Amino acid sequence: MSVIFHSAVVALNSYAIWYDQNYVDLPFPVEEFAKMPWKARGIFLTFWCLVLQTVYFTIALINDIVGTNATAPKKPPLIRKIKDILFSLAFTIAIYVASAFWGLYLVNKDFIFPEDIELQFPSWVNHTMHTFIVPFILIELFISKRNYPSRTLGVSVALLFNLAYVCWLHGIYFYTGIWVYPFLNVFTWSMKVFFFACSSIIGISVYVLGEKLNSLSSLDIRVTYTNGSSKKH
Repeated sequence: MSVIFHSAVVALNSYAIWYDQNYVDLPFPVEEFAKMPWKARGIFLTFWCLVLQTVYFTIALINDIVGTNATAPKKPPLIRKIKDILFSLAFTIAIYVASAFWGLYLVNKDFIFPEDIELQFPSWVNHTMHTFIVPFILIELFISKRNYPSRTLGVSVALLFNLAYVCWLHGIYFYTGIWVYPFLNVFTWSMKVFFFACSSIIGISVYVLGEKLNSLSSLDIRVTYTNGSSKKH
């Protein structure tokens, strides 16, 4: 079952990335964007998330074949350790991206998905990037077992991922003079600082939510961490 599921997710995500790169052309506000690799998709957190999900499910598939899906193996192979740590990040980013995208879309879709871009974007690709990532990662949460990383390690990995993207976002702005997301153009610098700080707090909250849901999916209601310790919830 897990092999079929992981294979299907990897196939869909990979095809969406391939299709986007070969058949979708988006308008960009400045010429510098058009010169970026991957058709400038790397400027969007959505693309980072989709690549992350694809990498995670690929590793999960490899673990199905050469690793172990035991509930709490005493000496898990390296591929299982990588899978378990990466899940905590993949879950956090998937929930955050979907919530942020559709939340802003409902408030004012021009803030996040202007009509000139939406018209060029096939709906199935949009949903693969912004919608399906949530049910896929939730299904994975409940059909597979993992040793969650310690909260210090897991949160640190999530915050480093967040910091890397925020630095990248600002680097693009200082290079082109354009914010990737239109809503940032109407924010003052103090509002931007508040927004990124709140985003980090929300990200940490989503991480803890994933940890709690992981404990609920375990029959003994116990979280086993990669450092060998465990905690009953």
